[in-house]
Amino acid sequence: MNNPQVIGEVIEGEAVIVSLETGAYYSLQGTGGVIWTLMEQGMTIEEMIACMTERYEGYPDTIRSATLNLLEELQQDGLICSENKLLDARQVHSDTFTSASRPLFQSPALVKYTDMADLLLLDPIHEVDEIGWPHPEIAPIQSAIL
Repeated sequence: MNNPQVIGEVIEGEAVIVSLETGAYYSLQGTGGVIWTLMEQGMTIEEMIACMTERYEGYPDTIRSATLNLLEELQQDGLICSENKLLDARQVHSDTFTSASRPLFQSPALVKYTDMADLLLLDPIHEVDEIGWPHPEIAPIQSAIL
């Protein structure tokens, strides 16, 4: 992940990602939410591809290619920084279609939105705790009571 410039969360299988540098926000659809979750867990590219191949029915080469294409898109938009070289991971393994009562692989899709970029850059997303945002000024209230 390109922390702290990028934040993201998976909600009902869809990853929602915000670039605090550009103000653009993204939706990862299809199997993109799963791939985002695997990245958050710190998996390497090969581990992610192996996990996706085990989890979904489909041609391993198709799953590998779609996963690498998504990672390249995320890297090009500055959402992830990769220590592994994506091009080195492009190896042909098998044309065998796997099937074992697993869901069919759906290619991940990265959708970019820039309609709120100016607003997000003007007032970036803040971490909110129990107190809320913005934090109410407690000291003046306490001194007025005393």
